[in-house]
Amino acid sequence: MASNDYNVPTPGESQTITCLYCGKPQAIGRKAMSITCKFCNKSLKIEDVTYKQYESRRSIETLGVVTIEKKGNIVVVDRILCGGLVVRGKIKGKIESRGPVLVGPEAEITGDVKAPTLAVGAGAILNGQYQIGDVNPATPAPANPPPQ
Repeated sequence: MASNDYNVPTPGESQTITCLYCGKPQAIGRKAMSITCKFCNKSLKIEDVTYKQYESRRSIETLGVVTIEKKGNIVVVDRILCGGLVVRGKIKGKIESRGPVLVGPEAEITGDVKAPTLAVGAGAILNGQYQIGDVNPATPAPANPPPQ
């Protein structure tokens, strides 16, 4: 006889994430806030992070969206690894995003950015090198197209 005491997830209660470090996909529960990658054993934070005031960090690493509000001013020494980025304030550091980077009209980014897409509001200040498009290093870019 089956008992209803078990907490077995149904297919609608899981999601697939891609590890920030090894790039391998894995299924997790929808309500998970953090996990350990079963391939590289690194800790992964899943939740979104919002900064509303000045903060200095060595690194910010999350699969969620990092939001820097207008009064937020973040100084990052090493890097930001994230699932997406929304900047309305100021940020300084190397940014690698798996999702879109949205820059507001009064925002300022100082540092290199890698992201699949970038949207910039008029009046934003951008300083650094930007690599927009496929940011997955496992997928090499095609050399020369074949002649037709």
